[in-house]
Amino acid sequence: MIRSMTGFATQSVTLILDDGASVGATISIKSLNSRFFEVSCRLPHPLSNLETEIIKKLKKKLFRGYVQCTIHVADLGIFKGAVAPAINTVTSYVNAIQQIQKKSNVSGDIEIKHIIQLPNIFTVQEQQISKESVNHILQTLDSIIALLIKEQKKEGAMLANDLQERITVINKEMIAVEKEAIALMEKKKKFVDTELQTLEADKNKLMEIGRSAVYVVLDKIDIHEEITRFKSHIENLQKLIEDKKIEKGKRLDFTLQELSREINTITAKCSDAGISTRAIDIKVELEKAREQTQNIV
Repeated sequence: MIRSMTGFATQSVTLILDDGASVGATISIKSLNSRFFEVSCRLPHPLSNLETEIIKKLKKKLFRGYVQCTIHVADLGIFKGAVAPAINTVTSYVNAIQQIQKKSNVSGDIEIKHIIQLPNIFTVQEQQISKESVNHILQTLDSIIALLIKEQKKEGAMLANDLQERITVINKEMIAVEKEAIALMEKKKKFVDTELQTLEADKNKLMEIGRSAVYVVLDKIDIHEEITRFKSHIENLQKLIEDKKIEKGKRLDFTLQELSREINTITAKCSDAGISTRAIDIKVELEKAREQTQNIV
């Protein structure tokens, strides 16, 4: 099973405040590609205390990606409760003014118009959402995460199909490369043997030395080992795609990197035009596959 990192899901809820008032809100989760797991929460101040719990839920289910969680409240003004005088603060101001008058012999009456210009003489009691609404938000969040994962799985299935198609093309090309490589080595060995056999009889020793030296060179350009390792990596890639584990994007990418290294070695060791052309085609498919894995959890 493959899951994409990208997705979007949203739902609306109704929040109930402590004073019985209600307000609509929209909860959205958006996930983008990222090497690691990152979360950005955009919450109104009255709901900021939910951030830790929200991150915890997201991390438990999403594993990897840049995740944005947004809660938009239709009317934030509803959280502002009654305005009340800060009696203690006002009393402190009055006492301080009276002390100034007493010590500096400054006369004059203290009027309300003077007091209301002083800072912090009123308090605004912010309304809190009810405990039931907090639970409702967290339950809705679970539902949204489930919707997001459903979308990620749907896109992941498309990615898996694309990878399978590329693996099919790569396998087909590698089978052809292997056949051509075997035929090429046989042809070169036969040519070497034929050429060496033309040496005169009194040069038998030189012929044996020449045969050994040429076979060493042939061994250096033999790509059989690279082909064997390549096929082994392809098998691992196939197993990863079919594995039921969710987190596999990085392992897929690393395996594709190993495949790229092997095909680069094959290209460097073999100068045959036909094999080189097929190797380039394989490189193209591997690069396209790596692009796809960047979007896999």
